[in-house]
Amino acid sequence: MVRINDDITLFDWELSESFMRASGPGGQNVNKVSTAVQLRFDVRRSSLAREIKDKVLVYADSRINSEGCVVIKAQRFR
Repeated sequence: MVRINDDITLFDWELSESFMRASGPGGQNVNKVSTAVQLRFDVRRSSLAREIKDKVLVYADSRINSEGCVVIKAQRFR
């Protein structure tokens, strides 16, 4: 479980992470190891209260896809 604050706790199954090769410069090592991570959180299927889901899904943010998943990709630092 991931505790966000006193009122919000997420279950482990609500978050998923995947590792991949980072794009861009990085020398020979970038083609050998998975140096980027993608974190996904499905807002619509989550255990969040309906009011919170609605507030999150209203944001016009490029990190929220059409299926209602928040997708964050980190590849700048290992």
